[in-house]
Amino acid sequence: MKTTHNQKWLSIFLGLALTAMLLLGGCTNITPTDPTPTPSPTSPSSPTSPSPTSPAKPVTDVTDVRVTYSYGATDKVQLSNNNLVLKVGQTLILEPAPGLTTNTRFTSSGENFFGNVMKQDTTGQDNTKASFTAIAPGKGKLTIIPNTNDTARATDLWVTVQ
Repeated sequence: MKTTHNQKWLSIFLGLALTAMLLLGGCTNITPTDPTPTPSPTSPSSPTSPSPTSPAKPVTDVTDVRVTYSYGATDKVQLSNNNLVLKVGQTLILEPAPGLTTNTRFTSSGENFFGNVMKQDTTGQDNTKASFTAIAPGKGKLTIIPNTNDTARATDLWVTVQ
């Protein structure tokens, strides 16, 4: 009777140990596969398969990031996002909220000078938007001042370029 009881506990312990190893170990594929199919020697190669000598295409997943700013007569500047992470080459577009017609000033200086990581693009016919392109890794701070001189209601926009 005691032997059956010990075997029962041993079976439970081994089952729990095996389950724990599977859960903690996760699943890994230890036999990697090549994503490009290899043609069989008897069949001609497919015309749609890439040749091994063709160069790799650069990844271009660079997207524009838009930040909208707004403020009333007495409140601080509100941003749709005030802490961004961009990659070199990405574009940041600052635009006023619909209906905002007052002048806004953007400034930066000091240790986190915005110009070290972002370059302002030339403005086209639409002068309501400010466009910047990420040029170097680092961190920059742009202060957005309503009515060009109301610094008590200003808000900082932080951009980290990777």
